[in-house]
Amino acid sequence: MKGLISVLCVLLMLPAFSMPALAENSGELAAPTATPAPGSYSESQTVTLQTATPGARIYFTTDGSDPTNQSHLYTEPITVDATTTVKAVAIRGNGNDRMGKGKSEVVSMTYTIESREDIAAKFLKLQYKEMPYRLYVPENYDPNQSYPLVLFLHGGGERGTDNEKQLLANDGAIVWAKPENQRKNPAFVLAPQARDTPDGGFGLTRDSNNELNLDRVFQFSEDLGTAYEILQQVRDEYPIDSRRLYSTGLSQGGFGTFNLNTAYPDLFAAMVPIAAGGDPEKADRIVDKPMWVFHAVDDGVIPVSYSRDIVEAIKAIGGDPIYTEYPTGGHASWEPAYANQEMIDWMFKQVKP
Repeated sequence: MKGLISVLCVLLMLPAFSMPALAENSGELAAPTATPAPGSYSESQTVTLQTATPGARIYFTTDGSDPTNQSHLYTEPITVDATTTVKAVAIRGNGNDRMGKGKSEVVSMTYTIESREDIAAKFLKLQYKEMPYRLYVPENYDPNQSYPLVLFLHGGGERGTDNEKQLLANDGAIVWAKPENQRKNPAFVLAPQARDTPDGGFGLTRDSNNELNLDRVFQFSEDLGTAYEILQQVRDEYPIDSRRLYSTGLSQGGFGTFNLNTAYPDLFAAMVPIAAGGDPEKADRIVDKPMWVFHAVDDGVIPVSYSRDIVEAIKAIGGDPIYTEYPTGGHASWEPAYANQEMIDWMFKQVKP
């Protein structure tokens, strides 16, 4: 009798312990997944593969062929620095178990790496009066929804009529149109190009001989006025969210960013001026404006005092600007500034009431 009871206990326990193990070993394998997700990126990506099936190995290819157990065995993350299609499969054992379920389906994951030139090519090429400008329109945008807009004002070196330099010389405009940022924050990006004349530019930093002269940097320039008109035209033509207009600029364009905001203090939700400064006597006009100011201590073109003075003036009357001062970097503090993802995410969080 005791022997019969023992046999019955064993039989009752088998479903609890044996069946899951049997299912685990004979069920369909989970196909590999990847982090980050396939898609477009502006920089090289480190791709990690994983499968939810314990004990399965992942094999992959990057040459377009379907993977087998003779392909690359995945043991470490894959570096993708050019447009690449990764094909992967999960395999248990040799992939030929008796139930025909020794391997998963093959998954194909394409990573597109876009250069600055690739992204620039997506901007519309337009002109208003005598001023060329570029406009990025979010892909597949819905005209029934409203979108943020970022106005970028370039520096003195990008002046001209080619309608290219303001995009290709640095990331001031391109960064907002990068696929990673557009996925999180679809936005229009406006980048006008100022005249290459002594009185040309979004900030006035040149004298009649086209030599550096900072006596007029707080004046509202003619080109800045034209850029303002272009902004209003774009707002009329596209579904722009008036509560999410943002302005940023570097060097001459940094002065322009300050001057535009002091002239129209209720226009923008936030501003990011770099390697420039604002008029301390007009600090009260932007005291409540969300702003993140950048400058390098060793800037030999626009002294760091220009940023320090306006930041201190705003703080003195109760404002709370964010200020990042780099110990080095010269007159190129926009390079680390526009690479600062925290700043980019911060800006898009700013919304006018």
